[in-house]
Amino acid sequence: MFEETAKKWIDDMLRDGKLKGIGEGALKQLAADYAGRLEKIFHEEVSKQLALWGKAEEFERILLYDGQYVNKYLNQTIPGYQGFKTDIFNNAKKIIMGD
Repeated sequence: MFEETAKKWIDDMLRDGKLKGIGEGALKQLAADYAGRLEKIFHEEVSKQLALWGKAEEFERILLYDGQYVNKYLNQTIPGYQGFKTDIFNNAKKIIMGD
């Protein structure tokens, strides 16, 4: 989820001519950096939201032991999760890319 989003951001920047002259290796590293930062922001925001309901520790346990169920858990736990996730990703893009 995070890598795919980061790659899309980079593809958009390439299409817009913002990353001219950058080699393939540097683009891969940039995608990995963006993905890591996006994941960190996402987990921080989700944890903040879940802390309001006393579920932050439960979320941390799921991340550690059942990572494949994270989206299912969040869909069931956060009302309007898809919109919530979209908002986080849009805000993260502004933070990461300075838009």
